[in-house]
Amino acid sequence: MSPLQNKTDLEHLLALQKDNESALQHFFNLYYPSLVYFAFDITKDIAVAEEISSDAFLKLWHKRDQFFKVNSLKAYLYRIVKNASIDFNRVNKVALKNEQGYQYLAEPTEIAIEEKIIAAETYALVLAALETMPAGYQRVFRGIYLEGKSYEELAREMDTNTVNIRNQKFKAILFLRKKVPFTILLTLYFI
Repeated sequence: MSPLQNKTDLEHLLALQKDNESALQHFFNLYYPSLVYFAFDITKDIAVAEEISSDAFLKLWHKRDQFFKVNSLKAYLYRIVKNASIDFNRVNKVALKNEQGYQYLAEPTEIAIEEKIIAAETYALVLAALETMPAGYQRVFRGIYLEGKSYEELAREMDTNTVNIRNQKFKAILFLRKKVPFTILLTLYFI
């Protein structure tokens, strides 16, 4: 069973079918970050990605009684987000062509979509592992890798020196390697 599907998820699925809103909240907390990442990878617009991902959960709520497996629920959410993201790009393609001198915007292929799903799932695993890191490591890792800050910026924010930031970054990476298999981490760089 994957880390994203366990006994608790199955219990929440049954509760979702019985109109339990906290079960919907469980799946929202579980899948929303990776869906936003996935939608953003297609649309290149964070506000649109967040809206599309939120709408997917609204659609899930309306069809909550049709899911009997967590994997089919997750696949449904990814399909909704993929289709809405591609539709967004189609609608905005004409405007973008006019703005950029008819530059061609290709729709992602099925292989590209699968790669984006893998990247989004990997991102979710990294975020889950990040939540278990000690606070200092977590702050440094988030600052450098997710917020794009420099060592100097983080050192000023955390009232420390860059040597300490580098050490905490190194320890955060070691911690992450223990929690997430190295081969999974590599997919972030090759997809």
